[in-house]
Amino acid sequence: MSAALGITLASSCAQQGAPPGGPEDLRPPIVVRTIPDTFELLGTLDGSIRFEFDERISERSSSGTLDNAVIISPRTGEVVVGHGSRSLTIELVGGFRPDLVYRVTLLPVVRDLFGNQMRDPFELIFSTGGETVPTTLAGIAWDRITGSGVNDYQVWATPLDEDSVVHVAVTDNQGVYAFRYIPGASYEIVAFEDRNADAVLDMMEIQGSRRLLIENGDTVFLNFPVLQPDTTPAALVSASALDSVTLLLEFDDYLDPALILESIDLAVTSEDSTDLVVDSILHEHDYLAYVAMVMDSLVVLDSMDAVSQAAAMAAAIAAESDSTIADSIASDIGVSQDDPEILEAIEPVRRRGPPNLDGRSVSPPSREVSPNSAGGRQASGPDGEQLPARHIILLLGNPVLPDITYNVVINNLENLYGVPLGGGETSFFVAPAGIADTADVVDSILVPDTGIVDTVAAEVGTR
Repeated sequence: MSAALGITLASSCAQQGAPPGGPEDLRPPIVVRTIPDTFELLGTLDGSIRFEFDERISERSSSGTLDNAVIISPRTGEVVVGHGSRSLTIELVGGFRPDLVYRVTLLPVVRDLFGNQMRDPFELIFSTGGETVPTTLAGIAWDRITGSGVNDYQVWATPLDEDSVVHVAVTDNQGVYAFRYIPGASYEIVAFEDRNADAVLDMMEIQGSRRLLIENGDTVFLNFPVLQPDTTPAALVSASALDSVTLLLEFDDYLDPALILESIDLAVTSEDSTDLVVDSILHEHDYLAYVAMVMDSLVVLDSMDAVSQAAAMAAAIAAESDSTIADSIASDIGVSQDDPEILEAIEPVRRRGPPNLDGRSVSPPSREVSPNSAGGRQASGPDGEQLPARHIILLLGNPVLPDITYNVVINNLENLYGVPLGGGETSFFVAPAGIADTADVVDSILVPDTGIVDTVAAEVGTR
């Protein structure tokens, strides 16, 4: 850096801050010129490139350093950023290589002397001899656990051939990344959280990767998840009774929602060595979908009850007073007063569906449980991928009994990262206070026995 530039830097440091008087400056700095120009074809570029602004800029970015404010793709050397009063100069250690198309992205972290920050990134594309073919690769890098796009992640596109040039992008706050004017080739695409800002992929940083082929001129969209690397199996933490025939197993790690649960080894025994019959093993999302289905069926049953009760009312009116009114009521609800089954006195039916994951039984039409209930997470990934959970649910063929300790043993479980040999052992019990009569449920096929243990009032715990 020249002595003149050093004097300029010193001068700008001394003069930062708003001058007295005049209207407040609320405009962000704007790039008004670049050297080289956009899409300029250069034979060689031995020096630096330059961004010029419409006003003086701060030598301090809103986050990180100025060296981190510029992304150059492909990455062919270390980026060095110099600060002028109204400009930034960018150099690559080792210089810009010939026969390449460079994409230089200035991130919106540059501020003026009043603290106004650039609103959007600025992109400069130029060529040192390579052909500028409008080939595009874009998509969303998203968190495998939450389903949300990840912000400020490095995304690398590395050719699988002998060319070691790495193309670089950064995700925005929605997880969106984009490569423009990237050469057609077979690539490995990697997204990762560069926690230590060393521009190096560390093995334990959150990451994800995909491989694909891009032809020159293609526009390809690729969404893929990122996940924290893991080396330990999922361990069983606890078991609890949601009701007399529904058990909730919780693990210390997320499970693959595509895992075939019938492949695991599972046993639930009482203290007298009596086995509980496990009819079904469900992922959390499958259980919530099951609950929603049952609730829908109960809403239909309640509607049928309402029609029947209205018909009975019409019949009562016909018997005691104005038959014209009765005919009108019967016509509105679409039933006949002459149907002997409808004319019977009908008592309201209290129905309870299966419990939610808190052990509360939900009565229609209240819909507190749905397949999208995921603890504040999105319902799915960007392409509809099912999100993982740390629970599985057991539907029993025979009920748990009060004041008895049950033991749960599980083996051969695989976590979301693919680590095998998970499982463990735990115990649970249900206190006598949880005894209740079975709810009157019409549809016995869809609705399991939820009434033997009323977990709203029950003390459910582990020993």
